Amino acid sequence: MQGRRHFLKLTAGAAVGTVAATLPGTVQAKTCGEINWTETVDTLVVGSGFAGLSAALNAKRQGLGSVLVLEKMQVIGGNSAINGGWLAIPKNPVQLAQGVSDDSPEELVNDQIISGRGMQNEAALRQIANRALDAYALCINTGVKFKKDFNIQVGGHNKARAIRTQHGTGGDITTKLYEAGVKEGVEYRLQHYIEDFIMDGQQIIGVKVRKNYRFPDLKTGSSVFIKANKAVILANGGFARNMALREAVDPSLDPTLDCTNALGATGEVTLTAMAHGALPVHMNLIQTGHWGSPDEGGFGWSNALLSIGWHQGASISVLNGKRFMDERADRKTCSEAIMKNRYQDGSPAYPIVLFNYDNYAKDDRVVRAIRDKMAWKLDSLDDIAVKFDIPVTELKRSISEYNTHVVDRKDPLFNRKMDTAEVLQGPFVVSRIWPKVHYCMGGLKTDLGARVVDGRSMKPIKNLYAIGEVTGGIHGEARLSSTSCLECLAMGIVVAETIKADLQGAV
Repeated sequence: MQGRRHFLKLTAGAAVGTVAATLPGTVQAKTCGEINWTETVDTLVVGSGFAGLSAALNAKRQGLGSVLVLEKMQVIGGNSAINGGWLAIPKNPVQLAQGVSDDSPEELVNDQIISGRGMQNEAALRQIANRALDAYALCINTGVKFKKDFNIQVGGHNKARAIRTQHGTGGDITTKLYEAGVKEGVEYRLQHYIEDFIMDGQQIIGVKVRKNYRFPDLKTGSSVFIKANKAVILANGGFARNMALREAVDPSLDPTLDCTNALGATGEVTLTAMAHGALPVHMNLIQTGHWGSPDEGGFGWSNALLSIGWHQGASISVLNGKRFMDERADRKTCSEAIMKNRYQDGSPAYPIVLFNYDNYAKDDRVVRAIRDKMAWKLDSLDDIAVKFDIPVTELKRSISEYNTHVVDRKDPLFNRKMDTAEVLQGPFVVSRIWPKVHYCMGGLKTDLGARVVDGRSMKPIKNLYAIGEVTGGIHGEARLSSTSCLECLAMGIVVAETIKADLQGAV
């Protein structure tokens, strides 16, 4: 009941200790104190990306009472709103209309097993894949529009199963999920920063929140206490923007790499959960997006442009004018190959990707890339060689060899699948590439129902759930393109079902 007083310990600061003091944004909790609850809700969701929005809407539809979503930033959507809007859906309508009838959830999982390199959670991946059509239906029934007749095979997948939102951005999904939530009674609050969890033994009962917070200044706003009667769902995303934490868990990660994530992806809620016993897994597995461009900041448009380049074009090293990788391999394979391209002093020798201009001159991906000067229209290989200081003789030889592989539909150099490759004859669209830090495979360990596991007891922390990028151990060493949106949307459905089942079991 609102206003009820509890004497409970706020112990996050003690548990995190000196590590927390060094991490930007991590709150040192106070000592024992009397909690005067500011308000009470039934289901509390932390984060407003794909995962949080799906969880909130599905919680409402499962009859889980009042649902409140807290977002620390000034806008809804987090990383999800700025991502590329890709969604892997086996047996989606466009795929079937294209005649691809031999795909299945199990086929998707098999691709993810290869990408995960033995570190993935097959049961979790299978559960997500089996809910793919449910995730698609959630999008459709909330009004999300996808590109007409668009379904392609993206890196690491063995089938064309990736659809894309109408405007090529995740905001097409977050906006519709938010609007549906508003209509169905979900409450959303911006600029609410989680300072600590309120625990009663191995059960979370609420949170301490700084409202009216202005990122990144922790001196702004004021603290309130929100009680959660039924569940707290963590959907706060990854920590790719937390440089201190990145360095702590993976010192090998190049600190000069740009990042695709929104500025708020700093992981404080994950650290707070760990301070209360939540088990972290795979924290050192931080993925780079091999489609990054050094000519634009953040997520940008390069990922969209290279959905053409990887399929219809070729990548070339500026050092020697040669191809150096299978352009359609998974992110980890491609990123590692790209970052080997360095000058003698160790600085990046940004490779290029080129494809034919005439076939895509009116494509919005090309139009905006050239407009924003992160790609160029160049008439000839000689022009490319001059602009990017590439040995022209070797460049011409490489493209001639590549064109032979296109005609033969076989790539003896890198075993790339050549079914979509085009003979390159100019004029060309040319862009530079360099990986950017993109996704954290590590996070909180959960069971298949999204219950957060306590590392001290290896049992669930009662009433605490986590979905999306804040969770760890699902994808293994590398996550396949277009599967994060799927995971977040699907697990938003699953977690609502779990909470309902847990509540019924407790009666």
